[in-house]
Amino acid sequence: MTLKERWAISKERNEAAVAASAERLMSDTRYDSVRTRRARLLLVGGYLVLLVLVPVAYIAVDQLVGLLVVIVGAGAWALLRVSVRTIADLPDEYLDERQLAVRNESYVESYRYLAGAVALAGTVGLIAFIVNGTELDTWDVTLTWGAVMSAFWVFLGLALGLPSMVLALKDKV
Repeated sequence: MTLKERWAISKERNEAAVAASAERLMSDTRYDSVRTRRARLLLVGGYLVLLVLVPVAYIAVDQLVGLLVVIVGAGAWALLRVSVRTIADLPDEYLDERQLAVRNESYVESYRYLAGAVALAGTVGLIAFIVNGTELDTWDVTLTWGAVMSAFWVFLGLALGLPSMVLALKDKV
C-alpha cells in the first residue's frame, strides 16, 4: 500500500469520525443543563475569571497552582464548547445556514476582541518601556518562568475560548 493510499484511507476514517461526532453532539441531551442562558453566562464568567487567575496563580503563588488553574480552565472551556454544541469548531458541512452565519459572525467578533487584547498588551508593554527605560533606545527586560507561562496560557485561552464565548453570549436559547 502506498503512502497516498494510506493517506486517503486515513482521511476517510477521520471524516467519518467527525461526521459521527457532529451528529452525536447535535442530538446529545446529556448536557442540556449547561445549555441554558444562565448556565452559559456562568460558564463565560467563570472562564474569564480563570483566565485572570492564571497570571495571579503563576506569578503570585506557585507554578503548580498556576498549572492547576490552567487545567480547571481547560475543563471550563470544554464545558463551554459543549454548551454551544461545538458550533464554533465544526466544519461548514455539518452546520445549517443559520448556524454557519452565527458561527462566522462569532469568529469575526471574537477576533476583534483578541486583537484588542493583543493591542492592549502591546500598549502596556510600550508604556512600560517608555517609563522604565534608562536610555531612549535600550531597556533590560527580565522575564520569569511564571510571567511567560501566564502570558502564553492567557492568550491561548483567549484564542481558543473567544469563539465559543461569543456564541454563548449571543445565543438566547
